[in-house]
Amino acid sequence: MNDTSSADVVEAGTTGVTPAQTQGAIEAMATLRRRCPWSSRQDHGSLEKYAREETEELIEALEDYRSDASPAHRAAVVEELGDVFYQVLFHSALLDESGSAPYGHTLGLIIDGLEEKLIRRHPLAFGEDSRDDEMPELEDVEREYRRIKTEEKQQKDDNQ
Repeated sequence: MNDTSSADVVEAGTTGVTPAQTQGAIEAMATLRRRCPWSSRQDHGSLEKYAREETEELIEALEDYRSDASPAHRAAVVEELGDVFYQVLFHSALLDESGSAPYGHTLGLIIDGLEEKLIRRHPLAFGEDSRDDEMPELEDVEREYRRIKTEEKQQKDDNQ
């Protein structure tokens, strides 16, 4: 298997996306919505087929990468991730517009929500008893994850 092992993971905070990069993408999307005739006419419904296509293309690129972790296949995965991220950026911009929020507001909510979800669903990694030099057993992580997902679903059902 050519997937990255946990030993290959870069330490948090050592590299990453900058606020300027994120803001640049948000501003580019806002410009497209104002100045591009195709982009300005899109809505959630018209973009649905592209979200599906880009996701399928990402899956294909990942399959290629798993069978041959070459630089070309890695680059293809990065490109397809960008295309999927474009869909997230586009849909979040549409939500910003419909809610009269500044561009980037919904993307910020998405990122904050994702961070909260990652931490909430992985207490064995983020909890008080977690340690950087010790990884919990996979079975414990899966059991805890299923328990949390069940609780979240129950809370969602109760709120509807």
